[in-house]
Amino acid sequence: MTRKIAVLAILLLATACVPSIVATPPQEPIQIGFYSVIPQTEWNRPMMIQNEIWTVDGFALQSLRFVEVAHGETLSGNEDPEGKAPVFRKTMLYTEIQEFIVETLASGGWANVKPKGLKPSKFGDLPGFRFSFSMLSEDGLEYDGVVLGTVRDDTLHIIAYVGTRLHYYPKYAKDVEQLFKSIRT
Repeated sequence: MTRKIAVLAILLLATACVPSIVATPPQEPIQIGFYSVIPQTEWNRPMMIQNEIWTVDGFALQSLRFVEVAHGETLSGNEDPEGKAPVFRKTMLYTEIQEFIVETLASGGWANVKPKGLKPSKFGDLPGFRFSFSMLSEDGLEYDGVVLGTVRDDTLHIIAYVGTRLHYYPKYAKDVEQLFKSIRT
């Protein structure tokens, strides 16, 4: 009997740790920190405390990430006691921010991370940057991505869309471009 109660307690605790998931209503503004976006597609949005990650078909297939990185922090937000993970500095130029993101992806197990097309771009009403990239998963699956970002109040704010090259990246790329254009700061 005690064993059954212990198993039940573990199951209850495990389900309590799973974030609830809501769907983003298309064409309705969603507030993300200091800015809002208007999604064109219904995305699955786990209700998380920190940075947001949305998907339609599954995180391994495509994801849309809304990330804030304060001065002196890593992109993942996790502590790095060994000091090996790249750290954001508020004085970084856009080229250095691109390198920071690429190095973080590479240190996270992605291979052949190749950025391209870094250019100034608006993030709502703020000056910002954007670039595209390609990379390989540890299993050799090809991915494409795009990053739009800005630095505000010594914090890096990025929206990154990543998907498998053959189907899922192009499937939602136009919707993501519309989401980028919808940013209101």
